[in-house]
Amino acid sequence: MEAEAEDRALIKLQEKVLGPEHPGTLEARCNLAQALAHQGKYVEAEKEARAVIELREKVLGPEHPDTLRSCFELAICLRAQSETQEATAFAQRAAEGARKALGPEHPDTKKYEQLRQQLLVKSN
Repeated sequence: MEAEAEDRALIKLQEKVLGPEHPGTLEARCNLAQALAHQGKYVEAEKEARAVIELREKVLGPEHPDTLRSCFELAICLRAQSETQEATAFAQRAAEGARKALGPEHPDTKKYEQLRQQLLVKSN
């Protein structure tokens, strides 16, 4: 709850100073989505994560590691809501993109791939 309040205050300040599309502002919004998910506020976390993905795609591009991390976070949120099919798609996107952008041995690539595998097993 404290993290959520701090994230919201930071976002408000960063939007004012840096602008709503600045990578720092988007990082703070990603952190807010994580904080919401950790509190079980999955619908709100999902909404925030989707907005961050859309802006990161626009500002950084669809293959940027930050965009891919947002896809991973959304996949986790969707999994928590039993939206396995869509969660799998976002986990797949994160894993494939990270493999290209970061390489197959990068810790993020491995983490995204692990989630993708878990979701594939769950959906079968």
